[in-house]
Amino acid sequence: MHFELQDVSVSYSGIPAIRNVSFTYNGGTVVLTGPSGAGKTTVLRLLMADILPTSGKVLVEGAATQKLRGKEIRLFRKRVGIVHQHCRFVSVYTVYQNVLLPLGLSGLSRAEANKRCLEQLADLGISYVRNKLPHQLSGGERQLAAIARALVARPDVVIADEPTGTLDDVTTATVINVLKKVASENTGVILSTHSSLLTRAFTDATTLRIYEGTIA
Repeated sequence: MHFELQDVSVSYSGIPAIRNVSFTYNGGTVVLTGPSGAGKTTVLRLLMADILPTSGKVLVEGAATQKLRGKEIRLFRKRVGIVHQHCRFVSVYTVYQNVLLPLGLSGLSRAEANKRCLEQLADLGISYVRNKLPHQLSGGERQLAAIARALVARPDVVIADEPTGTLDDVTTATVINVLKKVASENTGVILSTHSSLLTRAFTDATTLRIYEGTIA
């Protein structure tokens, strides 16, 4: 999958978040590093088409995100698995129902979608939480459930914002192993982190350091 940021700036209420950022992604694994508040989340939200640039262009497969409309956005998001920093679960849905959501546009039969969902939860070792609500999960369980939801539709690329930011070392190792397995299967991975442990785990990745809103 191809993404390109062309001289992109984003401001919130007139305050710059990133300034004149340009880079191109053509697959593989990319790790965005930098301190909290540097602009990593803003870059990922641009790639997700969750926000639009204040200036410059964000291209997805050659199309500017500013020009994408309903059906085009839905088709794009079918190809992208997203792990938000704060998970963004539907609070009244069980883990199973939340993980099942991305398969609603997959064209799979209900039986096939159910089977895929259960297999994904089992792959991550969290089948036991499938009937729990999000508020009943530990931090590690929430993160693994969010990753299950991102992977269940077998996307072309996974975008993960601080996927180990609040986790203990054991769960961090589990998340690292899952993401490395995904990358080894030729799925693109774009993640942000301020964890040196996560950065060291992806020694073959392209690393982009963001500092004070610019790529250093």
